[in-house]
Amino acid sequence: MVVLTGEIFVDLLGRNPMGHTTLTYAGVLGGAALNAASTLARVGVPTRFVGEVGQDFLGRWALARIAERRIETRFIQEVPGIATPLCLAELDPQGEAHHSFYRSYGASSFEPDSAAMARAKWFHFGSLSSFQPRNVPGIQKLLEIALEHDVPVSFDPNLHAPPDEGYWEQLRRYMPYVSVLKASLGDARRLFPLVPAEPQALLECLVELGAPVTVLTLGERGAWAAFRTRVYRVPGVRVRVVDTVGAGDAFTAGLIYGFLKQELTSRLELLAWDGAQLPVILAASCHLAAITCTVEGAHPPEEPLNAWWERFG
Repeated sequence: MVVLTGEIFVDLLGRNPMGHTTLTYAGVLGGAALNAASTLARVGVPTRFVGEVGQDFLGRWALARIAERRIETRFIQEVPGIATPLCLAELDPQGEAHHSFYRSYGASSFEPDSAAMARAKWFHFGSLSSFQPRNVPGIQKLLEIALEHDVPVSFDPNLHAPPDEGYWEQLRRYMPYVSVLKASLGDARRLFPLVPAEPQALLECLVELGAPVTVLTLGERGAWAAFRTRVYRVPGVRVRVVDTVGAGDAFTAGLIYGFLKQELTSRLELLAWDGAQLPVILAASCHLAAITCTVEGAHPPEEPLNAWWERFG
């Protein structure tokens, strides 16, 4: 069982020219960790999501869509008095998304049920919501359970803005729990703005955060990873890009899937691993991210995903 936590959004995707007097958007289910959960469930991984929606139409709609994806929903809480969050993603001509987030939590706090970690073989969290004061105690509780039961933890910063000192203080508290740190080139540049923008320099800075496995994604240029004293590099996969929404989340799903295929279901096993298959895991994750870019939205198309599963499963 892979357990993931994060925000549940209704994503509003649009390609609106500045000169138009009206705006048009298509609503789809979103949220970085939820996108990763959806892909994992589609390739047969038992998947559980821990999160919140509002007691409104969008919340009920989101829960129905999550259940359709064969993701366990019993630890998703319907919170009275809040509106289900929205993420507006305006796509530029190159398919890159520019995000605006709309949240209304009021005085509520995130209080996940400890039972959500039952039978967990992997735990994943990340994004800016993990650093919001209302969410930190609940996430910390889940991380403590993961540590107690030796469950590997992956973390994706998924930054959309430069971090402040409060972010860094909380990141330092989170990192002792993290087994796998996966960051994009954009994440790394925001975390380390004074460091030269070359992958090697940024990867070295990420390694200093202390995760046993550190991964840096470079989009169409592939990915780098550091494990023990070795650095691994794999090239990207060239495709015709429709948009890049969810590509990083698909990469995260590929990483988790790859580690599970290696039967690395405890932090101790991960630390004792020889890393020989890490380049294969990285290549599979790059491939999964690439096919996600061939369609609009965050979910890989069916036929290429099945071909990916046959090849790497």
